[in-house]
Amino acid sequence: MKQLDLSRNSRIPLLMELVNSMNRLAEPHELVEQFVHALSEAYGRPCVVQLQTRGLGAGEYRVLRVFRGQQGAASPDPRGPVCRGGLLGKVIAVDGPAIWHELEAADDPVLGRDVSGYHSMMAVPLLDSGLGVDWVVILRADAAAFQERDLEEMILRSNLVAAMAGNLNTARQLMKASILIQREIEQISRIQQALLPEELPQIPGLKLAASYRTFDRAGGDLYDVAPVGHRSDWLVDEEDDRWLLLIGDVSGHGPAAAVVMAMFHSILHSYPRRPCGPAELLTHVNRHLCAKRIEQSFVTAFLGFYDPGSRELVYARAGHDPPILKQFPHAGPPTRLDKVGELPLGIIPDVQYSEAKVTLRPGQTLILYTDGITEAKGERGLFGMEGIENSLIACTGEPPCAVKHINDALEAHQTELRPADDQTIVAVQVV
Repeated sequence: MKQLDLSRNSRIPLLMELVNSMNRLAEPHELVEQFVHALSEAYGRPCVVQLQTRGLGAGEYRVLRVFRGQQGAASPDPRGPVCRGGLLGKVIAVDGPAIWHELEAADDPVLGRDVSGYHSMMAVPLLDSGLGVDWVVILRADAAAFQERDLEEMILRSNLVAAMAGNLNTARQLMKASILIQREIEQISRIQQALLPEELPQIPGLKLAASYRTFDRAGGDLYDVAPVGHRSDWLVDEEDDRWLLLIGDVSGHGPAAAVVMAMFHSILHSYPRRPCGPAELLTHVNRHLCAKRIEQSFVTAFLGFYDPGSRELVYARAGHDPPILKQFPHAGPPTRLDKVGELPLGIIPDVQYSEAKVTLRPGQTLILYTDGITEAKGERGLFGMEGIENSLIACTGEPPCAVKHINDALEAHQTELRPADDQTIVAVQVV
């Protein structure tokens, strides 16, 4: 086996440098300029012309750039004059790759005297690179400088570079679009965050804490704690001391879920009168959500009305996982508020939601949560309601303690897996 000596071939290092430089360039025009520079070095500093014909009439072209020897090139001018005739007119008339020898190009009407010293020309049409360049024309001083092999190689090289430039251009456009989309998502996220309580209120006989983690920047979970009888958008009733306790979850996640959750929040809080109970309010929300076009989305929700005087919690449930009620210090297994529960909201318009009651006792802590908690995946399967209950064994029952223990156990369960859904917890302790 005999290895050929390529040390005298000056074009191979230039072409290798061109290939290496392609991986470092981020702008399409930089790639094209690097390509033309490599041509200049490989072909003895020729004149290189870039033409545009797309969108013009028959026989018309626009000169975008001219590279002459070591002079470099001006920036492309896609608004330059439309030209006809001359050497370049012959190029586009061929409508395909071509070579000309023994040129007489003195006083070309478009390129002028600067091409009078060139006596051979090679022209190659380009794929659409997204840069508006349709032809590359190379002129050299020798009368027969270009051969068929040169043309074959140039067809491949120039169009590969054009394709790479097009890919870079597409990547830049995608990056710009991605930035705009991310800004919109961040704005949606800020709007959604504004729907959550800025801080949890002080309710007589209760302590509260909450945790809200979205799968994406914008999520489909919602929680709320608000007075029922002292709402500015309902008729004020000084004798109604009840408090609304809400947690909800839109199917799916991300911006689409955030939009549906905003609709749910708006419908809930625009109820025209003070509701008698949570079932009435959920029935209203369900009917209006079904009337909206929310694609295949639906909302699960737990809604409770709590009376501090009697410690009675009246609740309704629309497809949501039942809250967990646990006595502290530990006394028996936790209770699940699952005596009632109908379909999620937004599926069937004529669902009538029902109510159940429970009287809370001092020392009890109520845990509201979304299914991003119970359905979190780990090596041992789903976290489940058992994961919540087990995480509370070493807890005092204080709401911040309960939230922290659940989140810590959840993170240990998920290990390094990214959560697949929004995760919300609201802890309510009776004191």
